Amino acid sequence: MLNPQVVQELVASLEAPFVIELVNTFLEDSPQLIDEIHQGIQGNETEQVHRAAHTLKSFSKTFGLEQLGSLCQGLEKLSAHGELSEGTKSAAKDTEAAYRPARQALADLRQELVPMTAPSSRPRES
Repeated sequence: MLNPQVVQELVASLEAPFVIELVNTFLEDSPQLIDEIHQGIQGNETEQVHRAAHTLKSFSKTFGLEQLGSLCQGLEKLSAHGELSEGTKSAAKDTEAAYRPARQALADLRQELVPMTAPSSRPRES
């Protein structure tokens, strides 16, 4: 689900505490984005679908959530044409289905990173 190389590079460049903050932001903000996509589809609001898909795509690519990122990119392109076709509605359903395991993968990543943020328990050398 998560691309381990992307995660490793992210942790190496930003360090675990900041990556945890990014994960927390995703976990807090992404349900709203999924809701916006769903509501946009229901209300035939292409701009709302486009904007939410774009934002979710960016989040996804940051963490190497390749399947979700790809689905969001497709949804973003489909919604850019000004009408929501059956293909757009289907892409939204696929995106929502891929979101659940992606969200869980990030929650799991956060748990893995927490021990990396704890102060070292080794005694200091004088």
